[in-house]
Amino acid sequence: MFSPINIKSFAIIIYATLLLGCLSAEQKTAQDQYSQQDIAYVNGQFFNPSLGFESKTVIIREGIVIANVVALADNFPGKVIDLQGKWGIPGLIDMHTHSFGNFIPNAKNDAPGTQGVSQRVLKAGVTGLVDLFGDETALIDVRTRQRNAEFVGADIYASLTCFTAPKGHCSEYGITTRTVSTVEQAQKQMVELAKQKPDVIKIVYQPSDDQPSISKAVFAQLVQDSKKLGIKSIAHIKTWQDIRDAAEVGVSAVTHVPRGKIPQDIADLMANSDVAIIPTLSVHSDFVNYLFDPSVLDAPLLSQLVPDTLISAYRSNELIAKYQDRETSFQQRNEATFAAVKAMSDAGVKVLVGTDAGNWNTIQGYSVHREMKLLTDAGISPLQAIASATTHSANFLGIKSGFHEGDHANFVILNASPVEDILNTQQIALVVKNGNIVVQNDLSLSKL
Repeated sequence: MFSPINIKSFAIIIYATLLLGCLSAEQKTAQDQYSQQDIAYVNGQFFNPSLGFESKTVIIREGIVIANVVALADNFPGKVIDLQGKWGIPGLIDMHTHSFGNFIPNAKNDAPGTQGVSQRVLKAGVTGLVDLFGDETALIDVRTRQRNAEFVGADIYASLTCFTAPKGHCSEYGITTRTVSTVEQAQKQMVELAKQKPDVIKIVYQPSDDQPSISKAVFAQLVQDSKKLGIKSIAHIKTWQDIRDAAEVGVSAVTHVPRGKIPQDIADLMANSDVAIIPTLSVHSDFVNYLFDPSVLDAPLLSQLVPDTLISAYRSNELIAKYQDRETSFQQRNEATFAAVKAMSDAGVKVLVGTDAGNWNTIQGYSVHREMKLLTDAGISPLQAIASATTHSANFLGIKSGFHEGDHANFVILNASPVEDILNTQQIALVVKNGNIVVQNDLSLSKL
């Protein structure tokens, strides 16, 4: 017969044996679950669009996130990268660009072409770009080569062309575009374009403009046909009434913010119609900052992306003097634009970051960071601005990008908190593309 103390001791021994057995099973499970080829990023703060930043361990295999866990098993067999408390955000996506290169005031353009831009913007943490009009054949070719891994660059998505009226916007650049005047032409052209597998459809609709525009009926047909094909549609608009029409025909997103005060009905109309906004604040609002805020052109990231001729062109005394007396009017115009974007965001409209790079006062890659800064200037929180440049844009394109299981391992590691200062998105330590480190500015982050 056991004494009470012996029974207690026996129980403790049994419990300890079972506990050790469970731990051994857990360790074996961890050993079986992971391989030597896996890479774990530990001790980082990773972006979650719902919760903000979380302390997590993210494990990558063959370019895909396979685990998002609180802590790493002691016997993890793969490689470990200690982020030392740095901050991780998903790869940035520019939802509106023209990827030939950069405009330079009063000089020959910086024009490395779409492949060059795709490679260059990785330095800025941009792992995806959406070209909303260029040379259709050339874009198909470079997109195919990028997807076949013939070069390492940002993922290329494209409308390939745009639908516009004869002599309408997009037709003035000497590049072949798809012009339509009737519903029948719209249907035929959409069938032809669909064969080229556009990632989005771009439609120019601005009936109040000096240039010709497609009719509302043609607009509606193009949107209807794009929906049948399962492709999102993005409308280039000019006025608030254009947005009303866009919401009525069911467009997926509009790009640009009309001038002037936002009418009372617009924000709720867009939210209720599930119409996203790509504000392109960079192209419309950043010129005053390029000219009159020296810190914009002094950013270290900028010098990694463009030749000195571009930076010096915006620093031209002649250019600054030309617009000196308009600084106040530029700022006042920006305030109205910012108020409109804030109203849309507050109403629940999805805001997507796009820059319209390729135009004045935009720079491929860098302007994605400027766009986030301008969104915060409009009163949108840093977390919302980051989501607009990452998660929201990825969701719009139908791709999985982030730190959850099954997401593409395209992300950026930052040296400082972008919540404390959105400009810290420019403090890039690492850029990871398809699970591979493609930019490493912090050499201390070595694989252990």
